[in-house]
Amino acid sequence: MGNFGYYLKEGFGGLGRRGNGTAGAVFTVVLALLVIGVLMLLVHNLQITVEEARAEIEVEAYIGGTLSAGELASIEGGIIALPGVAAATYVSKEAALVELRAMLGEDEYLLGEVEDNPLPASYRVAVAADHHSDEQLKTLSGQIAVLPGVTRVSYGREWIESLSEIVELATLIGLIIGGVLVLAGILVVGNAVALGVYLRREEIGVLKIVGATGGFIRRPFVIQGFLVGLLGGLLGVGVLYGLYTLLAPMVGATAFLPLEWWLSLIGLGAAVGFIGSFFSAIKHVHAAS
Repeated sequence: MGNFGYYLKEGFGGLGRRGNGTAGAVFTVVLALLVIGVLMLLVHNLQITVEEARAEIEVEAYIGGTLSAGELASIEGGIIALPGVAAATYVSKEAALVELRAMLGEDEYLLGEVEDNPLPASYRVAVAADHHSDEQLKTLSGQIAVLPGVTRVSYGREWIESLSEIVELATLIGLIIGGVLVLAGILVVGNAVALGVYLRREEIGVLKIVGATGGFIRRPFVIQGFLVGLLGGLLGVGVLYGLYTLLAPMVGATAFLPLEWWLSLIGLGAAVGFIGSFFSAIKHVHAAS
């Protein structure tokens, strides 16, 4: 316990020493985690957008020709019987035209020269909450499409797939940029520890003479690096939250990172500090005299 207290005292003491690169290392970790955090915020809010879009999806099954009430009832029964269907609402040609006019608003005059209603009747299918995945929607639309009387099925697949692809691309870009920034943070923390070892080389030489082990000498530097990363993580998340609070209304962001996400950012900062200081301390304490 006595040694551990010494390690902590020296580790915290190293944070306050001037000229050892600690401030620069903290700033680098903050900057790295801030960029990573912004990318995580982007991905998180895109995921929310995709899930909200899926939750509002309705499958539109268009009906060809003029069908009798019995034929329409048969189509509706076939749709309702399919797994994943919550409800099916019939939309007549006339109702579809009324909706189109309302959608056009002031541009309704564009329909003025249309003599015959060109819109088909359809069944608007509400999808159950547990059937919103891309594969489930594709399967359901395929099952509806083969029902007698159904000529075409639409549910905005292209739009949903495009959003999903954007999320995947943003995640990949985030991983690449995050990996580069983490490596940069490890190197900067390592350099700060190397500088700290150099500034205390005479003290380290004395400790070696009196029999101190390499591990005893290294541990304060490793703890210092860990604290640098932890402090950088805390500051990075704090700055990220401040920017989110300030800018979210302007950019349309709807949610901050979940608790486990921002805790992982703080943990990542601590890990960057620990890894950078650990390997740097092994290398430079051994060479110090």
